[in-house]
Order: sequence, then C-alpha cells, then structure tokens
Amino acid sequence: MAQNKLIYGCMGLGGSWDKSPLTLEDEKFAFEVLDTALNAGITHFDHADIYTFGKAEEVFGRFLAKNNALRDKIFIQSKTGIELHAGALNSNRYNLSKEYIISQVDKILGRLKCDYLDALLLHRPDPLTSMKDLSETLKFLKAKGKVMSFGVSNMSVSQIQLLQFYLDDPLITNQIKFSLSHSILLDLEVWVNRKESPTEAGLNNLLTYSQKNNLSIQAYSPLAQGLYSESKTHERDEKTIKTGAYLRQLAEKYQTGTSGILLAWLWRIPANIQAIIGTTNLDRIKQSANSTEIELTNEEWYNLWIYSGGVRLP
Repeated sequence: MAQNKLIYGCMGLGGSWDKSPLTLEDEKFAFEVLDTALNAGITHFDHADIYTFGKAEEVFGRFLAKNNALRDKIFIQSKTGIELHAGALNSNRYNLSKEYIISQVDKILGRLKCDYLDALLLHRPDPLTSMKDLSETLKFLKAKGKVMSFGVSNMSVSQIQLLQFYLDDPLITNQIKFSLSHSILLDLEVWVNRKESPTEAGLNNLLTYSQKNNLSIQAYSPLAQGLYSESKTHERDEKTIKTGAYLRQLAEKYQTGTSGILLAWLWRIPANIQAIIGTTNLDRIKQSANSTEIELTNEEWYNLWIYSGGVRLP
C-alpha cells in the first residue's frame, strides 16, 4: 500500500506511560481520535512497542477488531529497538539483536491483532549489533511474511548506507525530528563555510541521499511541540514570539490553524517528506489533514524560517 504524506502517530493513545492496564475510558478516547483521523483522510499510522508501554498498540488492535474491513485499507508501521529504563541510572538502552527483534515483532503483531506490519522501523541504532547481522534478521522477518518493508529512525546517512549495503530491498524511510523549530537538515544546506555552521549530528547529506534513493524523511514533532502557540509564547524568547505571531497571521490568511501552517512549511521543501502528528486534539487533527491543500509562497516560507532562527541568512 502506498504511503501517505501525513501520518498519525499513536504515541498519545492507550493512557498513561506505565504498566497500568488499559481502561475503557482509554479505549473510548482512542477510538474517537482514530475515527477523526480516518474521517480526515489519514490512513498511515505510526506505532512503537514502547508507546504507553505497549498499550497504544493494544488499543489500536481493539479498534481494528471492531472494524474488520479496515486492515487492508491502511498502512501500519511500528518501531522497535529501545528497552525503556532497562539500563543503569534508569536509562533506556538499545537492542537490535535477532532474538529481541523477532520477539518484539511477535508481541507487536499480537497487540495489534495483525498478521503483518506494512513497515518495521529500527527505533535507534545499537552499537552492539552489526549491520550485517541486523540485515539477516530483517530478511528473516520478510521471508516469514511478518513485515513487508523496513525503515530506520534516528540514524545517520552512513549508518543507513551500511545497513542498505547488506539488504536486498531498499529501506523506505528515516524517521527524525524535523520542524520549523528544529531545521538542522536545512541549516546544513545553507550555512556552508561559516563559523555559525551547525554540527551535522549525523544528518549531513541526508536530504540529498533521501532524494537519490527514494528514502522518505518522516518528520516527528513537526508541530514543534506547541512551542509557537499563543498560550506559551509569553514564556519564550523574542524570535519565538515573532514566529508565533507570523504563524497566526498566515493561519488567518489561509483559514486554518497554526498546525496547518507548520505542516505546509514542510510540504514546500522539495523532498519526500512525511509528517507524523501525535496530537489528540480533534480540531488539530482536522487542520493537519487540510494542510496538504496549502501552498505557502516563497516569501512566506523564508520569513518563517528566518523568524524561527532569529538571524539573517548568509
């Protein structure tokens, strides 16, 4: 099934981030959110085995069980590789071993009540698992019919290239943080040969690589986690206040909310960019879905970028 431009991220479903059981209230809330997303035309859903300690997948599975004809009409992806609070100092740790991934995929499918995933993403790189061994695990899952395609999350271009070297099928995506307030991908394209140049953070050449290799960039936190909302800007610096004011000006012009403008800003970038929205606000979901119809002018796009950075471009 083809991927959509807009993805609904299910990290906010399932209730609290602990091991407490899923409640009927959690279920009712999740069903309303998912119905709203589907009615807005969103058919691509993003999960991870850690989201609300597996309850996000569990409640989604209940939703699918009550909508039997839905599975073949939607694209479901999940991620694995992070063990929550399993390390020293209550830290997370990463695990991409064959045993762990296969076990987690089985658990994911069980919670989702599905026979297969349209895509499995590797949530974080694991320094203790070789890319060659990892590729064999992914090939095994594909051969078993449990996963149709694969992607990565929070990986550098060099890591993607090494894993791809050992794979027969192309990786389909890299899921990274990307928004108006976190535009390192674009900064690297412009701030060349300057003292102000940002550190590459493993993202150097990702825009170029993704376009050459048909690798989508899945932007998480594309709405900047509410940074520019009017209720918060009084707590922020001058550049954030100016950006928020300009966003509201554009929202009025295009008869949408600021969420729609933030997403429209991403859509203007000539690359294969998808955006993952995790809001559970029903109006914001609808605004986000309508963002694909908005085309900002070059002037508006640049003004937003310049305001958000707070500095003149070179």
